[in-house]
Amino acid sequence: MSRLLEVLAKWRGRTGRGPKVEVPLHKLILLMRVVGSEGPIGRYSLVDKLRLGEGVVKSMLSTLAKRGFLEAKKGRGCTLTPEGRRELEELLHKHGVAGLELLTTTHLGMGAFEVAVHVKGAASRVKMGVEQRDEAIKAGARGALTLVFRGGKLLVPGVEEPLEELSPRLASYLQGLFSLEEGDVVIVCSSDERWRAEEAALATALSLVGLS
Repeated sequence: MSRLLEVLAKWRGRTGRGPKVEVPLHKLILLMRVVGSEGPIGRYSLVDKLRLGEGVVKSMLSTLAKRGFLEAKKGRGCTLTPEGRRELEELLHKHGVAGLELLTTTHLGMGAFEVAVHVKGAASRVKMGVEQRDEAIKAGARGALTLVFRGGKLLVPGVEEPLEELSPRLASYLQGLFSLEEGDVVIVCSSDERWRAEEAALATALSLVGLS
């Protein structure tokens, strides 16, 4: 187990005063993604973006800072350390999450923001894409599109025509964005909020690889 996952695992059902507090792994990873993207960022902004209680966020930041993954300066907020960036990237890549990108233009027509996640070799775990859609909606997305890469084309489960015929612009965009190989999966999540779209992408990817 990586050092980062070991730390994060403590929050997936940690006990303390009062009721048991459980934080899904995708929210813990999202915290680090937000800090890495927008840092230095204050605790109250993180509470809003993560939709978690202030006490939980404060404790998470303190623990991650003590382990050297974050740097917190009073009055200036938190930033991700080089070690934190490296550990986060290694954690995601080790479990097959090869890429996570905010799309510069929307394609699904279901929200103002779309985030695509690339999962290596997970096509055999996809049935009709309904499970991924439901996971995305549960995490705050308005919708999601699951695609599998087979025979050099992106396919929508249960649909005969490849994405290259259904939406050539999106197919070209995704193939240019990710280095896709046979059996890979791409999930595009849509939301009216930028970080809800990313949270949904993380939640679907981690669920697909059995790390939720």
